[in-house]
Amino acid sequence: MPLFGGLVVALFGQLFGFLAYIFAKEVAVKLAAVVAFGVFTLALFAGMRAAIVPLASSLFSTSYGSIIGLAFPPIAGTCMLAITAVWVGCALYSYQRNVMQAITA
Repeated sequence: MPLFGGLVVALFGQLFGFLAYIFAKEVAVKLAAVVAFGVFTLALFAGMRAAIVPLASSLFSTSYGSIIGLAFPPIAGTCMLAITAVWVGCALYSYQRNVMQAITA
């Protein structure tokens, strides 16, 4: 009986080890994709901020810019970046939800 118990433990141990390896590899790949997407988003956010905020402030400093400033305040560049960040957050949440559904399915 101890031999049979050792055989069962060895077989199931190898099976569970193999399944854990596959699961960990799948999660690691998806986690790396989410991290890469986050880094890309931060780089895009910084690039847009470096380009839009000075452009908006220089636009609003002209005489026509003061008229445009009535419709778009000087903080418009930051507001556009905040809206973009919210949409990126929604996309990341949707991606995470789909990944979790794929893992648990």
